[in-house]
This record gives sequence, structure tokens and C-alpha cells, in this order.
Amino acid sequence: MISHEVKYYVDSGKKSGKAKESGEMALKTGSFDFEEHMEKYDLENSAIHRKLQSKVEALQIMRNELEKYRSERDQFKLMAETLQMRYSAIKSSLNSTELQAAGFGHGSAVSLIVNQTRERNLSLTTEVEALRQRVHELEGDIKVLRTKNSDLKANCRKLKSSEQVKLNANGDILWQEEKSKLIAQMEGIKKKNAQLQYDFRSLLDEKEEVVMERDAYKCKAHRLNHELSIVLKGDKSQRAILDVDGLILENKHQLEKIANLENELALAKQSAAKYK
Repeated sequence: MISHEVKYYVDSGKKSGKAKESGEMALKTGSFDFEEHMEKYDLENSAIHRKLQSKVEALQIMRNELEKYRSERDQFKLMAETLQMRYSAIKSSLNSTELQAAGFGHGSAVSLIVNQTRERNLSLTTEVEALRQRVHELEGDIKVLRTKNSDLKANCRKLKSSEQVKLNANGDILWQEEKSKLIAQMEGIKKKNAQLQYDFRSLLDEKEEVVMERDAYKCKAHRLNHELSIVLKGDKSQRAILDVDGLILENKHQLEKIANLENELALAKQSAAKYK
């Protein structure tokens, strides 16, 4: 029964080791599914818990058997000691000269009983030694099972802590990746928004310029139509036709000259202030 339990424990340890290796390989591949891994981890944890419970129950059964064997050993030991005492008493009494003279020699019925008792005592001693050897074997097996049980508990705790650390690390990695993706998307959206605003302002400026040019062309066309109608009518009393566009251009040119002269005057004043 003990060998079967140890074999079952070794097989379960191998299976749990394989499950652990498969979990590590799944984490290394990068295709990590958080919920699926949690389900696998719960299944493995429940399986290990059931195996540990079965080992505890087997250990309790073996402990009960050990107590039973110990009680039987004590009983047989007490019986052997009792028989040994009786044998010693009978032997001493048989060796007495009075019993030899009374006819209780080696060939008598008492001698036969003593010989049978001696053989029974030897068989009981042999049985007690066998039981003692069995008890020692059971104690060794129990020590091995206790060591294996403690190792299994330690491995379970290590597996649980390592899985928890890996889950936290992978959760942080996924969150950092999602966060970086969201930040990149937000920056792209901000850039697009800024570009759209710039394009919108440019379009508004172009629209204003087009509207101003349109109004200017309307005024010019209206003025030219008016002057053309005056010329076609041939009314000499009207004033001579003035080149309004030429006057406007000349006015702009004069204004630019005035602005340049004002800038030169300001620079000259600054230079004079330095030499004062």
C-alpha cells in the first residue's frame, strides 16, 4: 500500500511539473490570455489540492496502521516476556534435584511441555522481530511521506506565489502596452486636430481674401461701367476721366515710402542716441 502511495505521489509530482513547464512555455510564447490562464491555474490548483488531500488521508491511514502494529507489538512483547519468565521458572524448577529425584527428567511429560513452550517462545520471538522490522519500515515510509508532503506543500506555495507574481507582471505589461497605444492614438488625434484647425484658419483667410478681391473687382467694374457710360454719352460738361486705379497704386506706393522713411528716421535717432 505504501509503495502504491509513493508511486502515485511521484506520478502526480511529474504531472504537476509538466503542467508547470507547459504554463511557463505558454507565458514565453507571448500569446497570453489572462482569463484562460486563470482558469488553467484554478484547475491545476484544485488538482494539487485534491492530491494533497489524498496524501494526507493516506498518511492518516498509515498512522492508524502503525498504531495498531505498535499495540500488537507491545502485546506480543508482553506475551514473550511472560513466556520467558515462565520458561525460566520451569527450567529452574526442573533443574532442581528434588524434581529429578521425583522422576520429572528429560523424558517426562513436563519436559515435553517445556520443549513445546520453548519452541513456541522461539516462534513468538521470531514473529516479534518480524513485526519490529515491519514497524521500522513503516516508520521509514512515514518519514519519507512526511518529507514528500512538506516538499509538496512548499512547491504548492512557490507555484502559487510565482503564478501570482507572473500574473501581476503580465497584467502590468498589458496595461502599459494598452496605455502606450492609447497615448499614441491621442497624440495622433491631437496632431490631426491641430492640422485641421490650421487648414480651417487658412481656408478662412483665403475666403476673406477672395471676398475682398471680389468686392474690389465689383467696385472696379461698377466704376468702369460708369465711366464708360459717360464716355459713350459724350457729355462734354462732365469732368475728364480719372485713372482711379492708378491713383490708388500711387497712394500705396507713397505710403510704403513714408513707412520706410519713418523706419530710417527711427534708426537714425537710435544711432544718434548711442553717440551722445
